[in-house]
Amino acid sequence: MRRIQKQLKKSWKHRLVAILVIVSVLAILLSQAVFAQNSYVITDGDNVTVYQSYSSDPEQVLQEVGITLSNEDTYTTTYNDGVSNITIQRMQIVTLINRGQTSQIGSYGETVAELLDRLGITLSANDSVSYELDSITHDGMVVEVIHKEIEVFEYDAIVPFETKYFDDPELAPGEEIVLIEGVNGVVDYKMQVTRENGIEIAREILDETVRVEKVNQLVIRGPQTAIKEQPTDPEYKVRENDAPRYSITDNVITTSNGTQYTFTDTIQVSATAYSCEGHTGICYAGTLARVGAIAVDPKVIPLGTKMYVVSNDGEYVYGYCIAEDIGGGIKGRRIDLYFDTFADCYEFGVRNCTVYILKEN
Repeated sequence: MRRIQKQLKKSWKHRLVAILVIVSVLAILLSQAVFAQNSYVITDGDNVTVYQSYSSDPEQVLQEVGITLSNEDTYTTTYNDGVSNITIQRMQIVTLINRGQTSQIGSYGETVAELLDRLGITLSANDSVSYELDSITHDGMVVEVIHKEIEVFEYDAIVPFETKYFDDPELAPGEEIVLIEGVNGVVDYKMQVTRENGIEIAREILDETVRVEKVNQLVIRGPQTAIKEQPTDPEYKVRENDAPRYSITDNVITTSNGTQYTFTDTIQVSATAYSCEGHTGICYAGTLARVGAIAVDPKVIPLGTKMYVVSNDGEYVYGYCIAEDIGGGIKGRRIDLYFDTFADCYEFGVRNCTVYILKEN
């Protein structure tokens, strides 16, 4: 009996030792698990930090690394292959311009399309956005939504006729005859107006239809009766023997009294003479008929041209004159010189002359 008791006592001792050994091993394993380091990958925008910590609390880990979050910032955590991933999402300030109205919007890196959808902004087919809709928002981003409106409308417009005058020396001064009555035209237009955010940016005529053709008014009239201020003419001497002598050096005509004229061209013409002796004549230009106001073909010598005329036979120096009149028989290279008397006209007759075209001052 005693032997059996000794054996039982010895067996309990062995069991107790085994239990103590198992407890010790478990304690060691537990202590190793508690004090083992955890691996973290922290992503903060473009900055990535790899960190080992004994803590399993993400906020504690961020404090250890020295990363500070504002009240608007947040983070997410994931665990993969023994590594804890902490991704920080910081508040982005996005400026949104919608129909000209500007506002500041907070975002955490969504797409532009998601941002607009979150704000309840629906785009029409004609609208445009300053960024592609799949662009990811970032801090400081300015997103402008441009709302385009296209309006098409029709209207008609009056096209006023023009009055064209043609002078007829056969009519009395101031007399007018309307040959063709003027008629205003009417045009139907189809117009497209494009606006962006309510501001017109383009206007385009899509179609135009002439409903009534415009007819210009045609009027013939007699010479104008207004007497213009007469130019100050130099002293005129008709006969060469009585006229001041002149000389030509290069392109400068110098008279004996010192008057100089610079000419730019010469024309050979056939000259005749006319007079209004006993009457007051009015030139086509509205000036008084007088010595120095001559008639020309305006297709050859424009009205208002200043000239110096000398007969080629050397007998007449008509001198300084201005093209102020026209005549039915004065065509081509032909001029008509004014003289005070009919006797002077008969004496002059028809002569070949050189016309010096004077330079405008």
